[in-house]
Amino acid sequence: MTSWIVSYDLRNAEGSQDYQPLWDYLKAHGAHRVQKSLWFLASPLSAKDLTKMLQSLIHPKDRILVAELVTNSWWVNAMPGTNDWVKANPPSR
Repeated sequence: MTSWIVSYDLRNAEGSQDYQPLWDYLKAHGAHRVQKSLWFLASPLSAKDLTKMLQSLIHPKDRILVAELVTNSWWVNAMPGTNDWVKANPPSR
């Protein structure tokens, strides 16, 4: 399993897009919300496959980034539970 950083910009100005499927997917797969639009997710999928999967759940104009969480990462004032999630899903490198 690889620990991933998932970040997105929801750009649909009309407000008609339902983003609940994206959030439901992330929660159902054990992701942890670190900031408003940034999550940590452990997954066996590659970055490319995970991006395609998540992209299918959002508006075509939205932006998404998937990057590997590595040991040389640091944060301040993340959402509660972030450090516990990382301890349970440590980066592999």
